Amino acid sequence: MDTTTAHTSVDELTAAIRTRLGPETHWRLRTHPDGNAVELIPDTPPPGDVVLAAITGDTRVGAVVSYARARAAELHAPLRLVHVWTGRCWEIDAYRMGPETPAQADLMLATAMREGLTPSETAATERQILHDDDAGAALRALADHAALLVVGAAAGPVGDTTGALIGHTACPLALVT
Repeated sequence: MDTTTAHTSVDELTAAIRTRLGPETHWRLRTHPDGNAVELIPDTPPPGDVVLAAITGDTRVGAVVSYARARAAELHAPLRLVHVWTGRCWEIDAYRMGPETPAQADLMLATAMREGLTPSETAATERQILHDDDAGAALRALADHAALLVVGAAAGPVGDTTGALIGHTACPLALVT
């Protein structure tokens, strides 16, 4: 099985997570059988029953929605697509990434739902936009009431937001490549 994506391999991601967690961790790592995600699982049970899919303006939106949808079905949990709107966006080769307004963030979530879910799944899925300068802190607060938080893995392989989440969420955390 090839576990390499355009961003980072699952093996590289697992190694980066282990390094960030350190040797004295209470988190277990589980690689998804399809090789597209790594889940960090705490020793304590999840505090809630909703699966959160953190949606950003990057290319992993489809993978994040697909993984979150499948895990929500496995857990018999509702699915909620969330976006933390920081009021900032960034440019890559003159292409603006990230929504510039809350209305664009809502459109991004609606598009992710339409492209990644069936009509009946869309009707049952919630969407939420938070306004916070610190996306990691906002997602950690949401994770206090979730069964699972699904985020896209950074190309680095651990970016600022995912780095702020690793080992710091109340619920399991899935990083999707």
